[in-house]
Amino acid sequence: MKNSFNWYLLVSFGIILGTVVIATVAFYFLIGDITSRSSAISADRTLVANQNNSLATFAEIEQDSVEAAEYKTAMDKLLPAQNELIDFPQWLQNVAATYNVTVNFSFTADTVPATPTNPGTIGFSLTAEGGNNDVISFLKDLESQAPGFLLSFNSFNLTQNGGPLNVVIGGNMFFR
Repeated sequence: MKNSFNWYLLVSFGIILGTVVIATVAFYFLIGDITSRSSAISADRTLVANQNNSLATFAEIEQDSVEAAEYKTAMDKLLPAQNELIDFPQWLQNVAATYNVTVNFSFTADTVPATPTNPGTIGFSLTAEGGNNDVISFLKDLESQAPGFLLSFNSFNLTQNGGPLNVVIGGNMFFR
């Protein structure tokens, strides 16, 4: 009886100990599985949040591109193409004739080609000669009325030696 009781006690403790070991191993694997699944869920949520942000940013960029296209169209109207600059000397002659001013105009060799982000430039030289008021009116008209041409004056020289006013201007014209 004593042997059977000891044997019964050992078997019972063995079963309890085996159950605890199996439960501990199962608990360890279960914790590992839960941790990996929670990491995967967290990564998926982060991915979804990033995709939502990307989608919102894409929609904003798409909307801005429509607005940018309108501005590009307006800028294209402001700046002529390089080959359209050839019309400027004729327009200049017509304006000068309106004010009884004699002009000589020429493009210079210093040309900077246009890039997608910056307009191109070409240098020019302009000489105007006429009465004081005529030349001043001509220059005001040139400054404010040049249709489709954008000019900048780099040098400006006025001379009058008892006769008509003589103006020599050096500058740049911009093109797309």
